[in-house]
Amino acid sequence: MSKVNVIGAACMDILLSPIDQESFFSGSYKTDHILMLPGGDALNEALVLSHFQADTKLIAILGNDLLGRQLKSVLKEGNVSYNENLLKDGVETYVSIVCVDGNGERTFVGNRNGSLRKLKLEDIAVDDDCEIVSFASLFISEQLHDAELETLFAQIKRKGKLLCVDCSTPKHHETIGDMHCLEHADYFFCNRKEAEMLTQESDLEKICECFEAHGVNAIIKCGSQGAYHRHVLYGTEPVVPLDTTGAGDSFVAGFILGLTRNMTTEECIGLGNRFGAKACGHLGATEWIKYE
Repeated sequence: MSKVNVIGAACMDILLSPIDQESFFSGSYKTDHILMLPGGDALNEALVLSHFQADTKLIAILGNDLLGRQLKSVLKEGNVSYNENLLKDGVETYVSIVCVDGNGERTFVGNRNGSLRKLKLEDIAVDDDCEIVSFASLFISEQLHDAELETLFAQIKRKGKLLCVDCSTPKHHETIGDMHCLEHADYFFCNRKEAEMLTQESDLEKICECFEAHGVNAIIKCGSQGAYHRHVLYGTEPVVPLDTTGAGDSFVAGFILGLTRNMTTEECIGLGNRFGAKACGHLGATEWIKYE
């Protein structure tokens, strides 16, 4: 059985770099790099964890099509196990067009009805013998709202698992008061913008207090500044970002890897910061692991 189960989004990224957004739609455009690479929060986490020898399983949904089968091969090559129902007939594998500007920042275009939005509660079966469960893609699937997630997270905790939850942008103006499922999480990860949206606060101290008032142990990813946890900012090494795609996923993977090695929370954050910085130095969400 897998030590870590990672649940959530898997897709194919089509990465274009560098892109000048003002002239991109001018009718004809040339760029330096067009790359097809694995992506999605959960897949990124799983590949990083497995690369560093964590026994990892991905629980996700892909279409039973060319791209889905290619991503299945990526998982096999990366020594990541996966759920039996990974490939689904009648579903289109999600493709994310990632436009990276000269500062490493991204904009995304995706297929609205792709597999990323199709993961349902009945698709998720956590291994009885796993130790850590990472729900990597809060707010991504249209099938998993707070009620479904509270059912899932409560079940995971009843089985004695350590539960980590990572965030994406709230899609329907959800706030922390709407997300009762997060009361079951041992660690909740979000970036600064997501934290502000969830708490309706802009000051880090007030954001932290709001999370604490709702019983949520939040770790806030602050980009080049590092990560904020329990009123402490943990700085990271300076890096000139080439592409920030997947940096947050690499941070979470580093943190979870630290948990598998019985590190302290501070040490886990330090490892997460290091992995996130490494990710920013390469085009693609997980390309950096090829150099480690």
